[in-house]
Amino acid sequence: MAADRIRGVRKIAPDQEQYLERVVSTLGDDLGADLIGVYLHGSLAMGAFTPGRSDIDVIAVCTTSISSERSVALGKALAAIPTPRSGGDLEFNLVADDAMRAPFTGPGFEVRVNTHEEPFVVDGHDRPDDYLATDYAMVRARGRSLYGPGPREAIPEPDRAVLIRAFLDDHEVARSEGAAWWGGHDLPESASMAYLVLNGARTLRYLETGELGSKAEGAAWLEQHDPDPSVHALLEAALTYQRGGAPDQPDERVLDAFLDRVEAALRAAAG
Repeated sequence: MAADRIRGVRKIAPDQEQYLERVVSTLGDDLGADLIGVYLHGSLAMGAFTPGRSDIDVIAVCTTSISSERSVALGKALAAIPTPRSGGDLEFNLVADDAMRAPFTGPGFEVRVNTHEEPFVVDGHDRPDDYLATDYAMVRARGRSLYGPGPREAIPEPDRAVLIRAFLDDHEVARSEGAAWWGGHDLPESASMAYLVLNGARTLRYLETGELGSKAEGAAWLEQHDPDPSVHALLEAALTYQRGGAPDQPDERVLDAFLDRVEAALRAAAG
């Protein structure tokens, strides 16, 4: 039931399309009429997917909260679907429509599946997650419907203050954890650096223009708007990793100065 919508996504391999169809059908079989919509977001939806570096990001919306037991069982069924050989671990959240539309400081989720790291399935009941506001915004801005109404019909627009707080929290956690946050990934130090730099670039773009996009788009925007060669070198190192390479680690002082800049811009925007 997802095929027609999925074929509209750029740069998607046939086995990724088949995988997404199985994700949608598994959700439909379990949730039935309670399934409102399924949405692809992130790099695959934006034509910026890199095998070995990118995940397959999906959010599904159901009418109301389901039990923990049912959530975990559904998560296990999704995690058991073999991921595509062409690349991409699943990062999935199921959210309830009524909870998503209620005023929040941090939205909650029913179940989360991440096939890259254990535990693969996380019960979301009573576990608010501020960063989901960022996912909602990205789905609305650049997501693709795999099933159900369009993203802007199904996903409410997050409050800008909540969104900026989510950006800031993510930046602070990623920076404080460093390479330890990327255990199990290829080249954890480079993975941490690339995430911080490219996420920082697209954050600066959002704060300046209000536009949300991929990490690569953020890097291209910043390269165009900042003539500093040290920033260009940072972006190139981060993009080298993002494209599947093994970059030299940039000068820590340059990296720290850039991350301080991103944090200062977020704090100023947060008021």
